[in-house]
Amino acid sequence: MFLSNLLILVSLFPTSERVEISFGPNYSSYLLFQDTSEAIGKWNFGGEIGINNIIPHIGFKLRGTMLRYDAPAEQGPYAWEYTPLCLCGSFDILPFLKTPWMRLSVETGLGLYFWRGLYDDEIIVLPTGDTVEETDIGFVGGVTLQIRPMKHLGIEYAMRYHYIASTNINKYGFFDKDEKIWENGVGIKFILPL
Repeated sequence: MFLSNLLILVSLFPTSERVEISFGPNYSSYLLFQDTSEAIGKWNFGGEIGINNIIPHIGFKLRGTMLRYDAPAEQGPYAWEYTPLCLCGSFDILPFLKTPWMRLSVETGLGLYFWRGLYDDEIIVLPTGDTVEETDIGFVGGVTLQIRPMKHLGIEYAMRYHYIASTNINKYGFFDKDEKIWENGVGIKFILPL
């Protein structure tokens, strides 16, 4: 019901090739390199604002989503939540392919990463009284393949690498490392042209 109403609503908007707002669910497998080597698959919800062809075949995307990474059960009810807000340059790597239903792009950029550590869904409080929640800068790079079976609906496969510069020796000690997240997944996007 929601999807059919949304598709009717977006069909009322005039289309544009330059600016798009998109949002939707995606299923991704995430690998958190600092703390574990086991990938975990999760459903997430995210959104994106894209400006295409600022110069031919180059655009920008502002993307936000929320990633939750639960620790294995034997470690206890620990979880990490990451909310990256990334600004990426998007480079069309098939400029000779003039099909409106398929896009293949390479993306790279910087982001703000809001993250926090949870124990039993409560923010962890360190013995010093500090909480385990930070806002750090990071880098993202990846590849995105988008197929549009309909004008306002896209199916997207994305593979991205996030490097989060999160070392805070004063707060977490000398063993704190920068997080590295490998994201690999597929999702559905509802696209609203502006």
